[in-house]
Amino acid sequence: MDIKTIKTERFILTKMTEGDGDKYFRLSNNDNVMKYVTGYSLNRQESDEMLKAFLEENKSNSYLGRYLVEDIESGELIGAAKLDKVGTEIEIGYRILEEQWGKGVATEIATGLIKFIKTALQTQSIIAYVNVNNAASIRVLEKSGMVNIQTIEDIDEVKYKFSYNPINNPSMKKVLYIVLGLVALVLIAALIMPKDYAVEKEVTINRPKEQVFNYLKSLKNQDNWSVWYSKDPNIKKNFTGTDGTVGFTSMWDGNDDVGKGEQEITKIEEGSRIDTELRFIEPFESKSNAYMIAEPIDSNSTKVKWGFTGSMPIPMNVMLPFMGIEKSVGKDFQDGLSNLKGILEK
Repeated sequence: MDIKTIKTERFILTKMTEGDGDKYFRLSNNDNVMKYVTGYSLNRQESDEMLKAFLEENKSNSYLGRYLVEDIESGELIGAAKLDKVGTEIEIGYRILEEQWGKGVATEIATGLIKFIKTALQTQSIIAYVNVNNAASIRVLEKSGMVNIQTIEDIDEVKYKFSYNPINNPSMKKVLYIVLGLVALVLIAALIMPKDYAVEKEVTINRPKEQVFNYLKSLKNQDNWSVWYSKDPNIKKNFTGTDGTVGFTSMWDGNDDVGKGEQEITKIEEGSRIDTELRFIEPFESKSNAYMIAEPIDSNSTKVKWGFTGSMPIPMNVMLPFMGIEKSVGKDFQDGLSNLKGILEK
């Protein structure tokens, strides 16, 4: 039989052999160590008989069986451990010398066994049994990422069945708490931060207000001066209604730069203002409002304001500061207005 070993940070677990009688007797000849095993310490004969039974289990050339736990550097005896197959599950167990209690030994061994089973034996079906009165071992199993799933009443003992649950693992818990904390921070920030956004740009056009307004209220004319339509020369356009009147809708379907959507005239204040609703479909669905305002400066010049307003729902509004709407949309608006000025002043 090959001598199987399992290593943790401080300890090495080696399958028991016939030459381990003295070591095993040192472990089993202690009332406190054997309290939840036999209920009493073993004499040498009883210890050897128990070891003999374990060696029968160890004949299998696998990692299943009984192990001695020793210090990886000094070789000092620390305790014993086991890996047993129970149906489709792997059971872990351990016993620690009394003088090693309170040093985190049991937790390291239990955690090491679980890690080994997951990686080398490639299974998550890991269990352990513990007496309901063994508070120390219950705590060890919980710290190792196991949870109590069942109470079993045997003839001579009442015990808990623990099962490994990755979510209960301390490191996984830490990650989960961090994620939940970040989610909470995002929600708090979303409640505090504004949901509304607005962009407005303006330009002076050296033409009478009536001429400027009549050109503005035609959505089809936007194709001539809006920078968005120039980003896709192959953009597909469709229209419904009468251009320059309430209800007229311009629909577009373009590349990734312009996406897909529609713009509808919702209100006209003749000679001064046009309101539209922008309904974006791709790359994401959203609605915004836009407006064009024409204000006379004198009989031959007009101030044109182009605005864009909207609202972003919680918690998506936390992205507003990072989207740079003022910078990106604002630049497109200003460039578009410059194009409009150039067309009308020709």
